[in-house]
Amino acid sequence: MKGSWNKHTFLMGALILTLLLFLPAASAFIAPQTPQTPQIPQTGQRWDERFKILALKRAQIILEDRRQKYERMKDLFEKQLVSRENFEKAEADYHTARVAYQEAMLNVVFDRPHVTILKAIKYQTPEGQKRVKLTLKNSSGGSFELEQLEFLQKEDPSLTAGLDLSKLTNVYVSLKSEGSIISEPYEARIPVLPNNGKANVDFLLLKDVDNVVVSINYADKLDEKQIYLQKDASANIVTMNSSQFSQEANLEGEATYDLMLERFTSESNIFKLKVINLPKQVSYEFVDTETSARLSQVKFTEGVTSKKLSLTLHLPKRADEQIVIDKKMEFYALVLDPREAEDLSAKEGHNFTKEEVEEIKGGVVELELIPKGVGKIEVEAVSLYHEIDPGKELNMEVTVRNTGTRRLDNITLKTDLPYRWKSKIEPDVIPSLMPEKEKVVNIAFYPPEDVGVGDYESKLKTEAIADNRPVETEDKTIRVHVKAKANILGSTLLVLFLVGLVVGIVVFGIRLSRR
Repeated sequence: MKGSWNKHTFLMGALILTLLLFLPAASAFIAPQTPQTPQIPQTGQRWDERFKILALKRAQIILEDRRQKYERMKDLFEKQLVSRENFEKAEADYHTARVAYQEAMLNVVFDRPHVTILKAIKYQTPEGQKRVKLTLKNSSGGSFELEQLEFLQKEDPSLTAGLDLSKLTNVYVSLKSEGSIISEPYEARIPVLPNNGKANVDFLLLKDVDNVVVSINYADKLDEKQIYLQKDASANIVTMNSSQFSQEANLEGEATYDLMLERFTSESNIFKLKVINLPKQVSYEFVDTETSARLSQVKFTEGVTSKKLSLTLHLPKRADEQIVIDKKMEFYALVLDPREAEDLSAKEGHNFTKEEVEEIKGGVVELELIPKGVGKIEVEAVSLYHEIDPGKELNMEVTVRNTGTRRLDNITLKTDLPYRWKSKIEPDVIPSLMPEKEKVVNIAFYPPEDVGVGDYESKLKTEAIADNRPVETEDKTIRVHVKAKANILGSTLLVLFLVGLVVGIVVFGIRLSRR
């Protein structure tokens, strides 16, 4: 009995000794270490996607190791072989490794999503609207292969719950120029853009430009690219537009229209310029705004898709049945390929209807011109220099003539007189005067009674209105010379003296000859 007790005692002591020696090493082995999470690059650093995937795999290995240690520690804790402190530490390390793994995974998936602009085509609708069609592609799959990340969901699907690596959602697109949005709608939304998928967005241009900034907002990232718009060659036309489509011009004057030509074709490089429905009395010319050269045709060289020209009209001096003052004239400027221009030349002088103009294959812009008459006035007199005796008045006539092309209204004549002089004008107001008509006006000048001998000047001013606008006039200067009073007695004595002197000389000469 005693031997048996000693044997059990010896076995128990050996077991306790073995546990005492084994537990520290086991604790060190079981206790989880602080996970070494992959380092995330700082701002400005650029990691290749391959290294990010390696960092993700490393985080997965660490997570798996921490999970196993956590499960072993949990089992030992349930058997009361480890303390609660060691168990909670293992649990915390496991959750830390889990978070580090998710962080590395998100760094791979969402660090560099990318949307590519495949096409940006500018085109014109039959109504004349300028539009842009964008084709976008989700190129995020280009930075890593999603198939290589299948291991993300193998071990613990909860880690990637709620994450869809196959698409971008809520992609917002707009077009800008000089910092302002120039597209309608102002911002277009693409709800879902699958990986490697494409989407088309169509905008109306609120401002006609050739360069735009495409602004794309996705995945909390704003991506802006300045691009040159392609022209839709499928329309096979050259368009023509003018911002100054309606103008007024005086007869014998000019009107200039700015023209913008845009090429939407890949065929002919040379195009003819023409004007139709314009009266023959009005001459015109197309001018290159850069070189000031007169043009009858334009050529688009390689890479050139737009040109700026001007159309200048020269109006005749007089109005007629076709050119009526204040009546709108509608005409069309055209840019055509040579074949269409040749067909149109066969109809020279024909007045095209709007329906016929719509059938013309080419760039067409409708323009308007409103002829305006010019108000001109002339004041004429037989002479502007007069002589009067002291105390006498001066009466003269002036002729007021309308030499312009518009009726003159409220013609008023006024005089600017020397001190104490007076005048009378009849009539002093002419209500209206038609072109090429004239009116005689009488003007009387009254000098003061004690006016001195000398020269005096008086200005005749004329004011008139044409089309509610003042007409420029030129003042006339009238010069008056006041003669000195004649001395009759002195003049008589002088004459008698001279006559007597002459008679005396004659008599003396006769007597001298007789001797």
